[in-house]
Amino acid sequence: MASVEKEVTVLIADDDKNIRTSLNDVLSENGYKIICEATNGAEAFSQCRKLRPDLAVLDIKMPVMSGIEAAKNIISEKLCPCVVILTAFNDIESIMKASEAGVAGYITKPIEKEHILPNLEICLKKSAESASILEDITELKKRSRSHEAVSKAKLLIMENKKCSEQEAFGFIRELSRRKNASMESVALGIIEKFEK
Repeated sequence: MASVEKEVTVLIADDDKNIRTSLNDVLSENGYKIICEATNGAEAFSQCRKLRPDLAVLDIKMPVMSGIEAAKNIISEKLCPCVVILTAFNDIESIMKASEAGVAGYITKPIEKEHILPNLEICLKKSAESASILEDITELKKRSRSHEAVSKAKLLIMENKKCSEQEAFGFIRELSRRKNASMESVALGIIEKFEK
């Protein structure tokens, strides 16, 4: 049932061996590839750093480091795109802590195939959408910085060479072609030269 074209790799962390085995069975039978089973949050964090799974399913209360702390660390270091808390606790405080940690999902025990699989699929899909949006934002910021640099360089050229905007742009484009460099890097060089 794994939703993406490639096999979804999963790290499971729970201090209860029966829960780990149960979850492993359900996920493995439905197309997920379990790459690690951890018994505490610190081990989960360490293994995520090493293995970079697509999905980490963490029990909320574990020894050494809680699932919430592990989730915070995993998410802040971008070690796994989709982190889900699996817990027997359904209280508001636990839910809020999980939400503040940035997890993609919060699933309560017992592990029931009909309940957990759709929730994991939604978490994976939403995490992929979020990652795509972040990539788009990064690209837009990059384009914006480039546009700003080229615009500023055009103005400086227009002021100093007493030429039109079209001529200034043509100058930057031609210099970019001759130097085999991006228009942004040429523009930044022009700005630096004129602002000295």
